[in-house]
Amino acid sequence: MNNLIYNIHDTPRTFKELFLYALQQLLAVFVATVLIANICGTPVSSCLFGACCGTLLYQLITRFSSPMFISSSGATCSAVIGALAIGGYTAVAVGGIVIALIYLLFGLLVKAKGVNAINKIFPPAIIGAVTIVIGANLATFIPTYVSVGGEHSNIGIIVALLTMLVIAISSHYCKGFLKTIPFLIGLLFGYIVCVLLTIFGYKMIDFSVFSGISILSLPDFTFLKWDIKSLNLSVVIQTIVLFAPVAICAMLEHISDHKVLSNIIGTDLTKTPGLDKTLIGDGTASLLGTILCGLPNTSYGESIATTGFSRVASVRVITVAALLLGSLSFITPVQAFINSIPSCVFGGCSMILYGFIIKSGLSTLHSVDINDSKNTLIICAVLTIGISGIWFLSNSFSGTALSMVVGVLLNLILKEKEDK
Repeated sequence: MNNLIYNIHDTPRTFKELFLYALQQLLAVFVATVLIANICGTPVSSCLFGACCGTLLYQLITRFSSPMFISSSGATCSAVIGALAIGGYTAVAVGGIVIALIYLLFGLLVKAKGVNAINKIFPPAIIGAVTIVIGANLATFIPTYVSVGGEHSNIGIIVALLTMLVIAISSHYCKGFLKTIPFLIGLLFGYIVCVLLTIFGYKMIDFSVFSGISILSLPDFTFLKWDIKSLNLSVVIQTIVLFAPVAICAMLEHISDHKVLSNIIGTDLTKTPGLDKTLIGDGTASLLGTILCGLPNTSYGESIATTGFSRVASVRVITVAALLLGSLSFITPVQAFINSIPSCVFGGCSMILYGFIIKSGLSTLHSVDINDSKNTLIICAVLTIGISGIWFLSNSFSGTALSMVVGVLLNLILKEKEDK
């Protein structure tokens, strides 16, 4: 993409722009971060802080040359839940070490063999199809977002659709700066609608979250709950078995995410700062996340879509967004406010964000010769396997990860046809 408003090393002209762009990024990643923490039963406050520190560590390792937000990994949920059951947060930290080592090994492999070796394994046909799978799989969460009280709700769907409509109108008709913050405008509109609905008897917002709260509080850091005595050889081996497969799955998504972001911003992140650095940065961020909040970290498609939609690829925006997210782990009233935003409002944003990820995959496939039988077979297999919901060995090895592995195998097995 060559029509960026702000490139990687650019700084927004005013503090207001910097703050609002960062706030938009924060809100894009917030719902998934909180959702994953709730699924795994880990403390939300420390997960926010873990995402902040993970992103900053990633930025340091990549020398602030990759506008990627790092936050709680959904691909590792099953491993985290299993580790908590057998060894608590101490076992999860061991899992973080496993992830970091696997990412480090592959990072060193890339550094030794070069990124072109990875490009041969992951050609545009695989990257484009897998990107579509990522967006399609994320879209399956929307029914959960638009539910109210855990049940199907027509009101929730209406609020989501109205939020999505305002985002679309803002993006299409607004001029200047307002055109670049459609998600903030949509979120504000959706929240006001939910406030009015609550006043008129539809309980969309739980205002009780604001009662009896303090101004500041410390995050519930999970390293304070470590019990070294719970570790033994059996627990360590079980933890390695739990985390090694999901680490590889998450790594495959990492590569796909950075390819997609590269296409959006017009800079090949696998070369600058380099896939070796992004892998090591992400793996180290995962280890830090397991120490601070009991959750590994990973790259976020929601952030990528927001970057593409706003055309703002500034690393400074990502950095400020991380700092803002980290501050929420200490500022209780702000936590309460964001927690009070109904998930159906985020659902309206997701209708466009996740669709944008699919669109990015389609754009990648535009450069692929779909008349070539090898490309056609790879694309067909990746799409059907990735969207079908089938899994192999465990639920962690499904969707994006399984489809990408199948795509890689087909790419290696099917030889290029010689021109006659």
